[in-house]
Amino acid sequence: MAADPNATPRRDQETRLLLLVLALAVILLTVSGLVYITYQHPALTGPLGVGWTAAAVMVTGLGFTVTRR
Repeated sequence: MAADPNATPRRDQETRLLLLVLALAVILLTVSGLVYITYQHPALTGPLGVGWTAAAVMVTGLGFTVTRR
């Protein structure tokens, strides 16, 4: 889908803000799920280290995406 050439800068900022909020919600749900599983099943703490790493990569990637111009 092509970008709308008639879109105002304010509309573009609103869209970016909405995407940021949605991305943060997905990351929060993912991390919350990992914390819950780790709490309920302590034996999975080792394998979930990979999940924590994935969450860190998602947050870092989101940071780079937001600050990129």
